[in-house]
Amino acid sequence: MLTNNARIPGACTLPLPCGTTLWLLPGRAVWWPDAACLLVADVHFGKAASFRHAGLPVPSGTTADNIARLDALLADTAARRLVFLGDFLHARSGAQPALWQQLRAWRARHVQVAMDLVLGNHDRHAGTPPHRSGHCAA
Repeated sequence: MLTNNARIPGACTLPLPCGTTLWLLPGRAVWWPDAACLLVADVHFGKAASFRHAGLPVPSGTTADNIARLDALLADTAARRLVFLGDFLHARSGAQPALWQQLRAWRARHVQVAMDLVLGNHDRHAGTPPHRSGHCAA
């Protein structure tokens, strides 16, 4: 678990003038230990699927990769809150049933973690995650 005194390869601290220290993590996240809060931005779930929907040949597996990264971040930090800072979804065309199935299973593994979504520009076009999927509260 990442604590105020922990050192993990590639992580660095960002002391703020108010006395709070944030950790910039190599998993493309910010850890706020005093609040037990993990912050991530621009996850863009469904991006590859939306590209394939448009006829672009891109590899599959990006959702699984993102989920694995989030799993590792949650395990490393023991976060009690996860905040998605915009662009949870990439596009409406990528928000397919298979994506929701993967995200529901992931969310069920982390039911103890409160999750919030700050809507970003892509979310406004793609739509917010359906409440019944249990991803996060918008």
